[in-house]
Amino acid sequence: MNSTRKFIFAIVGLIVVTAIAGGIYKDRIDHQRQLRQAGVLLDQGIKEFREEKYQAALQTLDSIPDDAVEDWRIPYYAGSTLIKLKDYKAAAPRLETALSLKHDEHILFALGVAYYKLGNISLSKGYFASVLEINPDNEQAKGLMDVMAKLERYSSANETEPGNNQP
Repeated sequence: MNSTRKFIFAIVGLIVVTAIAGGIYKDRIDHQRQLRQAGVLLDQGIKEFREEKYQAALQTLDSIPDDAVEDWRIPYYAGSTLIKLKDYKAAAPRLETALSLKHDEHILFALGVAYYKLGNISLSKGYFASVLEINPDNEQAKGLMDVMAKLERYSSANETEPGNNQP
């Protein structure tokens, strides 16, 4: 191979390497920008949640791209917002996702509330029991466990009474 061809191949190789490096750099810059935008949206969504602007909070949190950031607060606040909006069926999977990212007392409590509202008392009790394992002084979890125990006693008493022939 003559020196002119070697020179041409070297130049082409340099151009290809530069183009690949430029693409990698651009991807990294785009990802960093996406992370910053996700952080801004997350902060805005949390602020809206705390201001009790639940529809706005949900819309803001849902606008964060799934692949932008894997932060437990996104599904936690979205799930908590859905509880405030009384959409317990949609709240539960969001909160389960949050729990898969972080084992936290507040997430467990929110899951207990969601499943309680969905009528799944045993699952709800399990979540509240987990809250009390982490924080035995959590008065809300204690209170809801007491309410569920009373409901179970009432339900058991009604099922065993003579003449109560409910299907």
